[in-house]
Amino acid sequence: MYGHLDKLLAEEKKKIRTEFNRLSVMGFDELNVVNTRKTTQDMFDRFMKENEALYVKAAKSAYKKAAETEKTPEGIAALVAVILGGYNLVTGYLYEKEAERKRLRLNEQILTAREYNDRQMFQDSLRRTANLWWTQTTQYGISVVDSATIQAYKDMGIDYAKWIAEDDGQTCATCKARDEKIYPISKIPSKTHYGCRCYLLPVKNDKEN
Repeated sequence: MYGHLDKLLAEEKKKIRTEFNRLSVMGFDELNVVNTRKTTQDMFDRFMKENEALYVKAAKSAYKKAAETEKTPEGIAALVAVILGGYNLVTGYLYEKEAERKRLRLNEQILTAREYNDRQMFQDSLRRTANLWWTQTTQYGISVVDSATIQAYKDMGIDYAKWIAEDDGQTCATCKARDEKIYPISKIPSKTHYGCRCYLLPVKNDKEN
């Protein structure tokens, strides 16, 4: 289910690494208050634009696979916008507001490192922010794929879906307990942790168990 998403994320990870590497070689003389604000703003603006395009592609692919159609679904961009604009139960925050919080925090850390002329602090801050942004990017990608899949099932008239847990030796207790359970399509439980790769299979004319 997440195959296409993984390919898109791999490409985005390279872009994220390139952006932070570019920033890491900048001298402290370049990173004054004004330039730091502009540099981080421009960088996160690119991140947000790239992610939105990534999510729409991933959602379209997931929808087509779930609905077994080659037709480009309507309303996918709107579905993605709703996900990015709403509260996420797994992350516990709003996508855009959290992105801005990360940017402002990085901005503050860069200026602090500059004030103390501490390159190690500077590099550590960049590495930490890159990892946090990658985690956020990945998690919302999973949420988008899941939502597009559920929407496809609804559009197909599917009433129920079976929860399938990934059996990779790291499956959490909650996911194990849900494995093979059947839920009404309108009452699929939310995922409970980052990186959950459990997925749903359509079930016709069945009852919840």
